[in-house]
Amino acid sequence: MARVLVEGVEKSFGRTRVLKGVDLEVQDREFLVLLGPSGCGKTTLLRIVAGLEWPDRGRVFLGEREVTHLPPRARGLAMVFQNYAVFPHLTVFENIAFGLRMRRLPERVVREKVGWAAELLRIGELLSRYPAQLSGGQRQRVAVARALAVEPEVLLMDEPLSNLDALLRLELRAELKRLLKEAGITTLYVTHDQVEAMGMADRIAVMREGEIVQCDLPLEVYRNPRDTFVGGFLGNPPMNFLRLGPGAASTLLGRSFSCEVLVGVRPEDLEVYGAEVPGAFPGRVLVVEPLGPHQLVTLEAFGQALKATVPSSLPLRPGEEVWLKASPEGVRLFDPQTGRAWSEVERAP
Repeated sequence: MARVLVEGVEKSFGRTRVLKGVDLEVQDREFLVLLGPSGCGKTTLLRIVAGLEWPDRGRVFLGEREVTHLPPRARGLAMVFQNYAVFPHLTVFENIAFGLRMRRLPERVVREKVGWAAELLRIGELLSRYPAQLSGGQRQRVAVARALAVEPEVLLMDEPLSNLDALLRLELRAELKRLLKEAGITTLYVTHDQVEAMGMADRIAVMREGEIVQCDLPLEVYRNPRDTFVGGFLGNPPMNFLRLGPGAASTLLGRSFSCEVLVGVRPEDLEVYGAEVPGAFPGRVLVVEPLGPHQLVTLEAFGQALKATVPSSLPLRPGEEVWLKASPEGVRLFDPQTGRAWSEVERAP
């Protein structure tokens, strides 16, 4: 069993608390993504799991073994870095074989495992080349093949696609998801790219300022964020937040309120009409951005700006008066003071 368990991990650098008692469990063969902005502690947490940093407090387990203070080579894992970290003086074959040779495996076994990993990553025809003769995407494939060749119990990946162009990133994202499922390797993957996280993860753990604020299935995190940080970080464009008094909230939500509320609604859950319809509220178009099959529209309503994603076939012009209607299933309520999502009980008017 190759699960990863982190219990109460804390880490400080000088006076800066980077991790504040993090608890996390990655199930056997699960692909879990640590998602968050720069400086939130996700890479530090990954390095602690890898053994490249030791926690000030807390414990780390791989399977049933506590590995908190074991060196990386004793943990049975592999790591893929953002900058590829391939050896420029070695061929692709020798790069992939490096970890196997360190384990003093027979040459026959080395060749078999290199061939398997190269075939899996579709770089079998590149084995005699040097890294300088490869594209960025090919070098990243070499780094992943080297990690997989040693058949690790756990694979750690630190923003491995961030240095690639958008098209290549899209291609490798799908391939990585496929091959890691085929290999059945428990994977902990760090990224600040929410599209990458949504597309690849079995579960997403969203981090903020050294803490995990929500960990769940990608669509659950997306549709039901626990607070405004998660709602605002996940999504492109992010969730709209409207601070509304009792009267405006009643107009938007169709039921009475006695206090101010913070309403969250994603751009795709807003419908835009050229004429008044039942249950809609008035707005004004500020900016129209054509994006191919749809257009992103910035509007003003209740004296606040918000965004809506609408079909390109809907003709809209800046300055035009429109009517907006929010999908009831897409509306979320948050506490105006704390930013936390309201529970069903707290939502009662």
